[in-house]
Amino acid sequence: MFFRARRAMRRAWFDFNCRALLDTPPIVSNDDSFTLVSMTCHGELMMYLLAAKSFCRNLGSTPNVILLNDGSLTKSDHATITSHIPKVKILHIEDVPKGRVPKGGSWESFLLVNDVVQDSYVVQLDSDTLTVNSIPEIKACIAANRSFTLLGDKSFPEIEPMLEASERSKGNLSPMVQAVCERSFDQLPEAASLKYVRGNAGFIGFPKGSITREKTEWFSDLMRRVVKDKWDEWGSEQVTTNLLIANIEGAYPLPSPKYVSYWAHPDVPYDDASFLHFIGPYRFANGYYLKQARKVIASLAGTPKA
Repeated sequence: MFFRARRAMRRAWFDFNCRALLDTPPIVSNDDSFTLVSMTCHGELMMYLLAAKSFCRNLGSTPNVILLNDGSLTKSDHATITSHIPKVKILHIEDVPKGRVPKGGSWESFLLVNDVVQDSYVVQLDSDTLTVNSIPEIKACIAANRSFTLLGDKSFPEIEPMLEASERSKGNLSPMVQAVCERSFDQLPEAASLKYVRGNAGFIGFPKGSITREKTEWFSDLMRRVVKDKWDEWGSEQVTTNLLIANIEGAYPLPSPKYVSYWAHPDVPYDDASFLHFIGPYRFANGYYLKQARKVIASLAGTPKA
């Protein structure tokens, strides 16, 4: 209970100090070559607008935008979103057909990506992200219909055979579902023919037609064989995303620290980043998110970036 109260206070303080964002110009879709898909909630509305606006400004174009409402957005939230992203398509979480996968834990958002990617390149963007500088690597991936993924914290920076990834993970004794799965890959007969990347689903690009619900459900079924009911815990969607990306031909792990998650490590040069993902436990650590958000808002208030 104390953790929730503290988190709510930090969010309120962040929103208050970012209120100038609401005076920045709207972004209007002008690029049909891809679709931006996100899921957000009432408590992260300001974060989502920061994420979407900063991404589009630094990319230099605004794609089609689809936003998944987790069920908590109010009428006022809808009005705010549409005033800043006039052509946005807002869907309710119940509008997404369920699949043979766990419920919750961002699975509905990822199933939506599976559906949208049949007709469009898709960038999945989390609400707790900021794009603070130019991102030519993303432009290149979209233009080439090439997949990309943000790497996890201190991940091996390449796509590798699944059996090698499993061996690399043996020393990680965390009880989290991702770590359990990674240690257990070598129990799968299919492992010899698969690849893996320890990515982060907060920022991923999927080429048009690159994934399907059938493939997603196949990977989900595969991992459930190994970890049983643990597969229903938060984090299983992340493992499936990593598997799908790694097994798409030409997938590109984004270079770190240019694209990085903020874990408040003292030895990571976060100021060198173009893209930052503010992970929940460390989101407001050291006031760095707010510092970067203020810079983003100042840039959004000025002349749009070409």
